[in-house]
Amino acid sequence: MNYRLLILFSTCLLTACSDESGSRAIGTLERDRITLTAPASETLIESQVQEGQKVKAGDLLLQLDPTRAQARLSAQQAMLRQASAHLQELENGARPEERAAAQARVEGAQAALTEAEQQLQRSRTLLKRNLTGQADVDSATARRDSAAAALQQAQEQFAQLQNGTRSEQLVQASAAVASARAQADIAAKELQDLSIVAPLDGRIDALPWHTGDRLSQGTIAATLLSDATPYARIYLPANALPGLSIGSQVTVQIDGMAAPVTGKLTNIRSQPAFTPYFALNERDRAALMYLSEVRFASEQAQLLENIPSGRTLEVVLP
Repeated sequence: MNYRLLILFSTCLLTACSDESGSRAIGTLERDRITLTAPASETLIESQVQEGQKVKAGDLLLQLDPTRAQARLSAQQAMLRQASAHLQELENGARPEERAAAQARVEGAQAALTEAEQQLQRSRTLLKRNLTGQADVDSATARRDSAAAALQQAQEQFAQLQNGTRSEQLVQASAAVASARAQADIAAKELQDLSIVAPLDGRIDALPWHTGDRLSQGTIAATLLSDATPYARIYLPANALPGLSIGSQVTVQIDGMAAPVTGKLTNIRSQPAFTPYFALNERDRAALMYLSEVRFASEQAQLLENIPSGRTLEVVLP
């Protein structure tokens, strides 16, 4: 009789433990962790914060050596000024002095042509009187033709100055200015990025480097814990999913807090966190866990402010 009572008591105890474990989900209190990396391979020349320090968005955390980035920016700005000046020159066109000089060349070429024409006429007259030879006439003709070509060239050059710059040249010069400006903006951004600032309010979690260390591009320079309201990361058992959905309100008991807090279920992963579903039998599938998140209302942020990340918690399931 006593043996049967012992078996019955043990069975009830196991059932109660199983029910209690099935009605709760275990998890931890988490905060968003922001990783700040080095934008370039440079030396850390200044550190403005310490681990554990609270910072505001925009506060300077670390300063990398800006010497090379500043030189690149200066070079790109000089190229931008050069391209802008060339565009301005094309837009303004020829100066009055250049137009006057071109017109003078036209007048000089016209006078040379007139003289060559007169010389040709004299040579032809002398040829008719047998006072000169055909060679002199041919030479005078060549000089007249050369003077006529020189006049035409001077007139074309003057017309080019009068008409101004071609539209295609203006388009090319404008594109060169845009390209130079973009390169200068990139250089300015690269210089700005060497001043590593806090992207949001939070607390410095880790500073793995010291002043004088040379950081490689892409290495972690600092990690920051968000100052926003923390959230609970929990593992929901598979048998609890039918009674839960996004938006379900749950009660959360955090270790170290006397009173529980309430939160809303905001995410349930579609895939289990452990063994694949298809590899388990019906009994084992009940032990599958789904990673989920519970968010707290903003008015509870003050209650959770001093609770460190990673603190264990339990969520009471409906």
